[in-house]
Amino acid sequence: MSFGDRLRVARQSAGLTQAELGAATGVSNSYIAHLEKGRRAPTIQIVETLEDRLRLAPGTLEGAEAGFPDSKRRKAQATTLADFERVLMHRESGSGIETVQQLDSIIEDAKHRGRMDLAWLAQRIRLEFEFDAANLPSASGHAAELLAHARKTGDSTLVAIAETKSAVIERYKGSEGEARAHGAAAVASALHDGVASEHRAEALSAAIAAGGPQVEEWAAMLRSIYPSLDGSLRGKTAWVLANVAMHAGQVDDGLAWQKEADQHLTPAGHFRSWVRWPTAAAEVRMNAGVIEGVPELLDAARSRVALAPNPEHAGSLASVQAQYLVATGDRSGAKAVLLYAVEHLDVGPALEGSSADEAV
Repeated sequence: MSFGDRLRVARQSAGLTQAELGAATGVSNSYIAHLEKGRRAPTIQIVETLEDRLRLAPGTLEGAEAGFPDSKRRKAQATTLADFERVLMHRESGSGIETVQQLDSIIEDAKHRGRMDLAWLAQRIRLEFEFDAANLPSASGHAAELLAHARKTGDSTLVAIAETKSAVIERYKGSEGEARAHGAAAVASALHDGVASEHRAEALSAAIAAGGPQVEEWAAMLRSIYPSLDGSLRGKTAWVLANVAMHAGQVDDGLAWQKEADQHLTPAGHFRSWVRWPTAAAEVRMNAGVIEGVPELLDAARSRVALAPNPEHAGSLASVQAQYLVATGDRSGAKAVLLYAVEHLDVGPALEGSSADEAV
């Protein structure tokens, strides 16, 4: 008796339809039908879930992919990997619609075949795509799915990554309490043995950005692991530490960390951070009462934002430019910058509550 036959008999004995078993297992009824007909190969995880839902003793349905030809299994895996490569190509070329459709297809297929590793990777890219497009509600939903999957695995690294992503997204949404809760949870998971320093740094950075009473403690941890980092992550970490120093009134330290960040943030390393960096650095300097170097940072910001038109980036830049003009006594210029941004750049939501708007 094949795996499919055993599954069908067990399902019928339990008095369940294919749709009912699919719903209980977290897959579609068509996937159950494919399993019973031998058209799909179940993984160990799927087999264990089916046995649990059908109240069968472990091993009753036997091993994963039993009776499924190796050639078909290899072909299915190769197809998914080829789809994944196309996703990366579409994303690099900026083909948004193709990327989303391909990712959704990969996620669905990977879940059906129990390839949770591929599902995880595709879900992560899907989340980052929505976040880069400033589609925060959708990004938040994908982050919740990613976190749920990570918690099921019990793996500290995956939980730290998912909590970090959630903290960043919730902060951008303006959900301070949620951002802080996810940030603290990210750090708690990242401090477990076996979690790489890179993931630990990202968790600490997200938690610090979210704020809270432990910021100084987390900043000290981040400074201690900074020497072990490299590339764009070193630049992003220096960025966070610069902000901490500036907010604490340690201007010289803050400027030194900003110099570090500027040296390590590159378009090849992390394009989005490279684009946003001059705007953010200028704003932090002005908030600390430092005007030195701000015009140069704003010049760099304008050229970089022009390379990647985005309402969030354009809105932030307009806000900071207006803030600088107010600080230098040009209130009419500040107002003109904000009005132009609202009327021509579709950045109204990005300017809500900006310090420059309040100053004008």
